[in-house]
Amino acid sequence: MRSTAVAALLALALPSQALAGGIGLLTTGGLHQTRAYYYDADGNQGIDAQTRLNYGGGLMGVLGDKDDKVQGIMRLWYMQDQREADPDTGDTEGEVFYPAYSEQGPRHLGMFTAGVQWGLLGDPSKAMLTLETHAGSGFATSDASEFLLIEVGPGGTLAVSDELVLFASVTADLRYRKRASLSENVYLGARFMFD
Repeated sequence: MRSTAVAALLALALPSQALAGGIGLLTTGGLHQTRAYYYDADGNQGIDAQTRLNYGGGLMGVLGDKDDKVQGIMRLWYMQDQREADPDTGDTEGEVFYPAYSEQGPRHLGMFTAGVQWGLLGDPSKAMLTLETHAGSGFATSDASEFLLIEVGPGGTLAVSDELVLFASVTADLRYRKRASLSENVYLGARFMFD
């Protein structure tokens, strides 16, 4: 009797194995805002606001049944930010000084987000219009400038088979490190669902 009670308690206490979800590959490209600083002969600072390219690729995990309209999404990817160009100093008079922006290589970033894919219209087993909401960070940077990242935007999925789902999304992004800056990204990829 006692061994049956212990077995029943263990069966209730130990979680059952969850097999709903998937794994996938993603690619991304987009634009981000940045600033190139310069100084005149008197030491006054000027700022040239710039929009530069970024691109990358990585892995993703999906939590939820392939037939669910709402799924949890975790993404881990490598991204490169194109560095600032030499600043446009406008009508600044006299000699102007600035860092050697044109000699710097791309900025290397390790990125992570967790979020939700919300199914809006359509059928997850066919084609579906989605809304993506993600939060995370640029957690590893080549110049110690880690930042908070929030992404929101529309997307879509297309089920090619029971296991293979293609996806695309376009997000408006907020990066925050000491000040907010904006970026826009396109994500494309494929998920293998194993539920």
